[in-house]
Amino acid sequence: MKPPEPKSRGALEVDPAHPAEDLTFCPSRGASVGVELELQILDRETDDLAPGAVRLLQACREEAIEGVSAELLQSTIEIKTGVCQSVAEARDTLKPTLRRVRNLSASLGYDLTFGGTHPFNRTSTSSVFPAERFQRIEAEMPWLAHQSAVFGLHVHVGVPDGDLAIGVINMVVQYLPHLLALSANSPFWQGVDTGLASARAILFRLTPGADLPHYFPNWQGFQDYVEVMRACEAIVSTKDIYWDIRPRPKTGTIEFRVCDMPASLENVLALAALIRCLVIASQRKLEDKPRLRRGDMRRYWIAVENKWLASRYGLKAQCIRTPGGRRQPLVRDLGKLIQGLLPIAQETGDEPFLTALMPLKDFESGADRQRRLFRDSGDWKAVINDMKERLAQELNRE
Repeated sequence: MKPPEPKSRGALEVDPAHPAEDLTFCPSRGASVGVELELQILDRETDDLAPGAVRLLQACREEAIEGVSAELLQSTIEIKTGVCQSVAEARDTLKPTLRRVRNLSASLGYDLTFGGTHPFNRTSTSSVFPAERFQRIEAEMPWLAHQSAVFGLHVHVGVPDGDLAIGVINMVVQYLPHLLALSANSPFWQGVDTGLASARAILFRLTPGADLPHYFPNWQGFQDYVEVMRACEAIVSTKDIYWDIRPRPKTGTIEFRVCDMPASLENVLALAALIRCLVIASQRKLEDKPRLRRGDMRRYWIAVENKWLASRYGLKAQCIRTPGGRRQPLVRDLGKLIQGLLPIAQETGDEPFLTALMPLKDFESGADRQRRLFRDSGDWKAVINDMKERLAQELNRE
């Protein structure tokens, strides 16, 4: 009997040996939120990054701790929530998990810290986690994979359909530099002050498929892109698209990936609240004015320059706000954005988390804090101790 012809999407045939990822967008119920934290694993004696993920994950399995997984390098551990209906629920999921994993880490001789990069680690000492996908990445990018000792915060927000997901991305792409500046927490790289607020943002651009997203007018445009890139064998699935923001059809979410791993859990939750409120506000605007879903490609062009400015200067950047080139302080623009989102935060119960950022004139980014501590002491230990102690204090607080 002759086997059936492979199904196709559009004009492209699907290789039966590598069936196409289902790009049907699974709708989310309400503006659900999920948070993923990439934590640094440190050797307690040297304060350097340590390849402890295999041992730590084994201990987590023995203790039946859920929501903990590996990342590309063994010096990283990822802790994530499930689908939450509020930022408060995300907090109540993360805190006990962080406490337990931190205690397990200590018993194995490790510490956990928040940071976009490690201040003095030499990436030549890094090792890739022994999983098929990560080993495939190492084989494809033998040197680049080891430069990926960078740590980020990922926030998922649920949306009802693919066209709306693309529409929201078209609306919020202009604010990705603002989120980066607020989270910036990686001024040092291999023992050098880079002069950047977010060295992670610059380093991550080395990864194929990373950086700002491409522009699409609708969900079909994104589907066509994925099919072409799969046919070219440039990607296997949408997980191989490392944009600063990307749609996730399987989870029914938009995933924000632009942020450094912030300096504190309080900042993590504030960013999650800001991102969630931004998605809700954009979705409501698009439902009221559907023609705006196609977006404005000029926002993407300008976002490239603004992202560089945010990477370099953080909240001190002068961002471009119009196609005519008008600039204003990014921190002022961010303040206006937060004020405009406060009614939504009040409505959703996320207001306490969002207002933790205010007033912005008193907000010290992780990058500014690290740089200040090192310049005051001239000692990396002061920076690392602050990273460890800040997390410990937050987890010990009820």
